[in-house]
Amino acid sequence: MSLQDPTQAHKSPYSPLFKIVGAWVVALALACGHHAFYASLNGDVASADATDITNASFLVRSQAGASAIGTTFAFLVSASLGVSAGTALLQSSWRVVGQRAFTLSGLDALWSSPTSLLAFLSFDFWRSARGIVVISALAYAFPLVVTFAPGTLIVRNRVDSVQHPCSVPTFDFGSSAILHDELRTASLPYLRPSTAADRLVGSTLLGSQPFLPVSPCGNNCSYSISAPALSFSCSAGTRNDTALTWDWQSLPTSFNPPPYVAVKLDVTPSLNMYSGWDLEAHYSDYASWRPTQTSNNLTCVAYNSTYYLDYTFAGTSGAVRIDKIVPQQPASQISSNTTNGGILDGPTHNAWFNATTNYHAVLESMYSYLIGNVTLTQTANSVNFDYAPPSIALATSPLINAASSSLFSAGNLTWIDFPDVIHSMESLLQNISLSILTGTLDRSQSAQTTCSFRSTLPHFTYDARRLWLVYGAGLLVALFCDLFGVIAIKRNGFGASGEFSDFLAATRNRELNALDLTERDKVKLMYGPVRSEGGRYAFATLENLFSPATGVARRETLGSDKEEPFLPEILYDQTK
Repeated sequence: MSLQDPTQAHKSPYSPLFKIVGAWVVALALACGHHAFYASLNGDVASADATDITNASFLVRSQAGASAIGTTFAFLVSASLGVSAGTALLQSSWRVVGQRAFTLSGLDALWSSPTSLLAFLSFDFWRSARGIVVISALAYAFPLVVTFAPGTLIVRNRVDSVQHPCSVPTFDFGSSAILHDELRTASLPYLRPSTAADRLVGSTLLGSQPFLPVSPCGNNCSYSISAPALSFSCSAGTRNDTALTWDWQSLPTSFNPPPYVAVKLDVTPSLNMYSGWDLEAHYSDYASWRPTQTSNNLTCVAYNSTYYLDYTFAGTSGAVRIDKIVPQQPASQISSNTTNGGILDGPTHNAWFNATTNYHAVLESMYSYLIGNVTLTQTANSVNFDYAPPSIALATSPLINAASSSLFSAGNLTWIDFPDVIHSMESLLQNISLSILTGTLDRSQSAQTTCSFRSTLPHFTYDARRLWLVYGAGLLVALFCDLFGVIAIKRNGFGASGEFSDFLAATRNRELNALDLTERDKVKLMYGPVRSEGGRYAFATLENLFSPATGVARRETLGSDKEEPFLPEILYDQTK
């Protein structure tokens, strides 16, 4: 008997084939487009200017815009993979219903499995179409692409540094006379440290910290400069044994040596018009008003030095770090013939005079807090430490170990450890020089250097490996499903779909009129050539179908429970 060609009831096999292949290729192209879009943003600043949300650059370069576009790409890729795998699933479904009989509930589950998870609760679906169960379950993974793919582009804060020439504050000792006062005579000689110098030196020395610099370049920048200024080079012992003296007769034997005595001197004879550049000191620890065995001498030589400084500003705070200090010559050796250290030669009131005089004024102001002595006075009913002159600031200086000293009650006076004394004495003059070099005394002075501007901005960071891990998994799953779909098209010999016209052609026969649809789990149908329809392909019970291979009526036993269950490897066996 001549049976109907299945293509007369369904479409050409090329239509679903093109849809399967085309949708998969479109998904691959969209994945490549998604990768290209994210790669173009990688490392760029994420725009945060939302003043004009209609601006094309903001819509693309903002975090919200990039996320929306990336999600759109992921959705389209997921949809394309769904179309490709879904079409393949339908071809496999039409193939399997032509191989064995399904109950009505099994058919319901088979056709609804791509859209309803409840379909997987059907026992007949699992028993009769395990391969379709696997393919349909895998297809549910495609929407996960929308979940994970957009997350491969994130926004992270990154610190960028850009260098530009800039003008920064400093202080040139040779171009200003602000640190000293001059006698009002024809020659205007040096008189004393200026009020500005006394205030700056006193604030720095008593505060034990240099002035904070003011940023010339915003809240996040840094720069390095070099400038001449004063520094100390301190060492143990004395360089002039006769400089440190005290009145032995005025000190009781129990108070000898005194707690502190310091003098100014010139370790080497001065070559300029000033003297007393350097400092020598002797100090002793006292306990219960008696000297202990701890006693040391100290010599500090003042130098004209070059400071190499690193300034850093972050937010509202600023900091300065001394990279190195290079001594040029002792301050006592600065003369009109000096050719290094930033000091120029020349007549009175030129750069050489101003620099030398300013140096001397700074040291004289600092020595007013350090030069003198601390002795003990004893009466019939009292004993106490006595400061001469009273301006000596030892009690508030970092030289005293405040935790171990009680200057006014128990008679305890403890100096810090000797190596720390050397460092602290040098730091006193360093801090004063740093305060001066901040330029707070003369805002008109500046120096040219290179500033490094730092900005913390949100930048796009793209992980291409993760994106292709997500898309690669989706494309491979779809390709696996498509493989079965393509084989099913070849075996079916027609191209079917889930459209109404296909089901209309497959169910339009009078054999179905007598079915009791209430017995969904008992009635079994199979797709094939119907005997009463002259071999036209449609759904019918087993006893009403011809075998497509032999043209002989099928036996009811073909639909028994003992029939070999559907497996992917036997899905397209032409002998079935």
